[in-house]
Amino acid sequence: LKLRLRDRSTRKGGGMANVTVDREEIPERGKCLRSFRYVTVDGAEKLLSDFKGSRNLALIVADGPESPILNTVAGIYQEILDQETHVIAILKCSRQEAVRARDARRWPFEVSVDETGALHRELGAEDPTGAVGAAVYLTDRWAEVFFVSRTIAGDPTPTAADLLEWLAFINYQCPECFASEWHG
Repeated sequence: LKLRLRDRSTRKGGGMANVTVDREEIPERGKCLRSFRYVTVDGAEKLLSDFKGSRNLALIVADGPESPILNTVAGIYQEILDQETHVIAILKCSRQEAVRARDARRWPFEVSVDETGALHRELGAEDPTGAVGAAVYLTDRWAEVFFVSRTIAGDPTPTAADLLEWLAFINYQCPECFASEWHG
């Protein structure tokens, strides 16, 4: 599905881009994230759909290892786990930079890199001019997006409280739909 989107992203220097481009549809609230293959910095090959039906997902698409959202998520990681949520951080940097940052900051979540920026563009964390920001997606167990924030689109970076409140909300939805509630 191709859409014509008008992109209004802030460039360095304060000017506004007003460019019409063809782009794949960026996931929005109420839509499902499509599955994609990713490789962790430890070399494990995974599919986003590996978690479908079993865990909520917090997908953090960061502009690099210095992105503040990464430390926010690390600081509430146990509470995120308590909400039956798996965390994946995808950084736009080299594998070596990501490993160095993960080890230095002791991030407990999965870390992957997107050196080409393809996933950042697809997930709305990079605009057509090449400006990069962060995007956060919170999905239920079936990959339906309940919360999305994209700094490149002017959204604020979510706080720890924002993330935990949304995850609690996701878990309060239709308990008979969740694998953890199935009997038998």
